[in-house]
Amino acid sequence: MIDSVQKVAWQIYPWRDSRERILVGATVAFSRKGFYGTSVREISVEAGLEQPSIYHHFGSKENLYWACLRSTHLYMIRNIRRRIATERSLADEIRSMFRAISWFQRDFPEFFRLLFALVYSSPLEIADRYTSLYAADLFRLVDRAFDRHPPQTARLEKYSLTIHTLFSFILAHTGRVPRGERILYYRSLRLLYAKLC
Repeated sequence: MIDSVQKVAWQIYPWRDSRERILVGATVAFSRKGFYGTSVREISVEAGLEQPSIYHHFGSKENLYWACLRSTHLYMIRNIRRRIATERSLADEIRSMFRAISWFQRDFPEFFRLLFALVYSSPLEIADRYTSLYAADLFRLVDRAFDRHPPQTARLEKYSLTIHTLFSFILAHTGRVPRGERILYYRSLRLLYAKLC
């Protein structure tokens, strides 16, 4: 039950039209209880619109969930990409990637949780489709960083360490993140790089 003084999603996050307002409300609602635990009624409360409006725009809860995953993912990737410092060194670019992911998790915790913690508890066909289409997007950012700034030594090892550290970093952010954890992950990666030179 929503407390009367607690703001609902459509009052917190920006939206342009009723369709986007539903997506914002649904993303927040789904991020709390996952696909199976969330009712269309809860989504309508978060969106501030009646249930028939939700069905009019999306047809079914499954279609709405897929639209939430897709739009949230694209929003995240665009925001992270904008914050990556591509003109500097590989180390600077990777560091800015860690910062951008932390920023997104801090400012949009519900969006982050939906994509990384709850997507795998959704209907199997939706989880599979999301994984096959979008799961590699964050790691493509690493690919581009290595293409822009190829390391002088141990490229494969550094690339592998970066991917695994970034993946661990993202998983750590799906729960509660202690202060300074972003710095610890990046420092560890930098030390590992130094040992490979």
